[in-house]
Amino acid sequence: MGDIGQTYTGLSGKTKDDFGHGQARFVTYMNVFSNPISSLKMTEPIEIDPKQNEVEIGDVFFTTSSETPEEVGMASVLLEKQGKTYLNSFCFGFRPSEKNNSYYLAYMLRSEATREKITLLAQGISRYNISKNKVMEVDVPIPTLDEQGFIGQYFSSLDHLITLHQRKQKSLKILLEKILFPQTKYCKKLNLCHNKKYIKHGEDTHGLQQ
Repeated sequence: MGDIGQTYTGLSGKTKDDFGHGQARFVTYMNVFSNPISSLKMTEPIEIDPKQNEVEIGDVFFTTSSETPEEVGMASVLLEKQGKTYLNSFCFGFRPSEKNNSYYLAYMLRSEATREKITLLAQGISRYNISKNKVMEVDVPIPTLDEQGFIGQYFSSLDHLITLHQRKQKSLKILLEKILFPQTKYCKKLNLCHNKKYIKHGEDTHGLQQ
């Protein structure tokens, strides 16, 4: 990977008092860990600091530490930001020097083949860490830009479809809870409760206890 870009560090020299306020934002660890594409919703406020490395659209973030080797070096790509934005101190950034499809990079870096290579770099006992220099030595497939676009679009559409199904599943679960358990606090809050009898272990009960 070192042939196609350069790395940079996340926030440094900060204490807990520096977080939670300010006109800038920073990308959180959980944002990088959880999302192939970085989420604007998972950034937090911090003061503007010209000494820090500001992230740019198209940058790739990697987690440097985790409790298991299988979870270290998780990658996330930045496609949008609002104002000055930095990267948390438990990750490092990678800025491609060549034009690449960001969606391709996002899903390729989380593919099973690439994850296996990165997992082998993890070092530690109770907590595992990874060296950004070692990550830069990892060979990754970089097809033509057109091919990247095709592959990136395919996985982006697949990810979107999975998200839609998850939302439908969540909505269905809530609906079933309303029907099956109308006496729960959730349903009462929505004024959806009804006085129905429930049979439990052969005894009549009037709803479920809160």
